[in-house]
Amino acid sequence: MQPWKISAGLTATLAGSTFLLGGAHLEYLAPHWAPILARHGVPVGLHAAFAVVTVAAAIYGVARATGLADLGRRVDLAERSVRRGEGDQDLTDALRRDAEGDWE
Repeated sequence: MQPWKISAGLTATLAGSTFLLGGAHLEYLAPHWAPILARHGVPVGLHAAFAVVTVAAAIYGVARATGLADLGRRVDLAERSVRRGEGDQDLTDALRRDAEGDWE
């Protein structure tokens, strides 16, 4: 999996849980949402967008620094080499049996 997909998914999860948990504490503002958004909607939206971009960039940076960014490529390379018959013979046999539908 590519690191930008991981960071986008984690950012969406964090933002969603924040809105879900934080929304319950903002019920007292329900009658005032229209004037608040009319006056402060654009700056709040920009700040929220910058916060999302910052969190995504931080997750992407951590993934790059820890080597998770290349993990999918390395796993794919290892899987292709095993399927060619190089490497672990037991794993090669298990993959062959799985492809043939032989599940014992």
